[in-house]
Amino acid sequence: MAAALGGCLGSFFNVVVWRLPRGESVVHPGSRCPHCGHAIPFYRNFPVITWVLQRGKCAWCSGPIPRFYVLVEAFCALLGAFWAYGWMGGFWTDPAKAVGWGIFAFLSVPMALIDWEHFEIPDSLVVVGCVAGTVAALALAPEDLRLERFVEALKSGLLSAGFLYAIHFASRVGLGSWGALVRCFLPKGIRWNWRHGQRRQFLDVLVRWARFHGDMEALGLGDVSLGLAAGICLGFPSVLMGLAPAAALGALGFLYRRSRPLHQNRAAQLGIDPQAIPFGPFLALGFLLASLFLRDGVMLR
Repeated sequence: MAAALGGCLGSFFNVVVWRLPRGESVVHPGSRCPHCGHAIPFYRNFPVITWVLQRGKCAWCSGPIPRFYVLVEAFCALLGAFWAYGWMGGFWTDPAKAVGWGIFAFLSVPMALIDWEHFEIPDSLVVVGCVAGTVAALALAPEDLRLERFVEALKSGLLSAGFLYAIHFASRVGLGSWGALVRCFLPKGIRWNWRHGQRRQFLDVLVRWARFHGDMEALGLGDVSLGLAAGICLGFPSVLMGLAPAAALGALGFLYRRSRPLHQNRAAQLGIDPQAIPFGPFLALGFLLASLFLRDGVMLR
């Protein structure tokens, strides 16, 4: 049942990922074929199953349905099965922690996909995560501990957001100052014809470091808002410990983007470097992995 529900959420997330950045309603109109625009009835909108039965094509115009859609649905179905198996298997002893992990895990899917494509994390999804995590902390806590759990969830969210904002501010000031310092030592009027051997490598390093300025962000404000939702749903320890795996995963993402940089027109439209990557998807995955390691907020032994 959890896998089926996860697949349905994945189908809805496909709509969210496409429409939300474009300012369109995610509810009305219903799902339509991207080629012929024909409305898809409910009996042809079963996640994964419909795509397999129709062989990845529209039932009316035979236009190809991108594999990306069915991969998102299948991933969310597996995520739902994993979450249900962990809860029923006794991995989480606190229902609020289990539900909070599920809420943030599922919402991380559209947030990560939108951030990877558009370099932004929608505030509406962050608000949904914060509200749902707070409601879960209140509803699933013992009656005599509801106020305490409510305050704890808010405190964890604010601590997480404040901690990430401190990193955001320090990185802008630190990297901007470092870039300004390096630019002071760059030789004026570089003669490119003598850039050979070690001198060329040295100048390449200087030029790369000199690109940093005060407007560049190592950690954006969207990542700060993501930390707010993660703190409420997962707790501050998961956010704190999740930075290390997020950084390691981000390094792998950079290697991927370095081999497949953004198109120059797309990078110019976004105002970013073609080799830049968003950090939000890796932060979300790092927080979730750390939360699994910190079962119910306590480090596993």
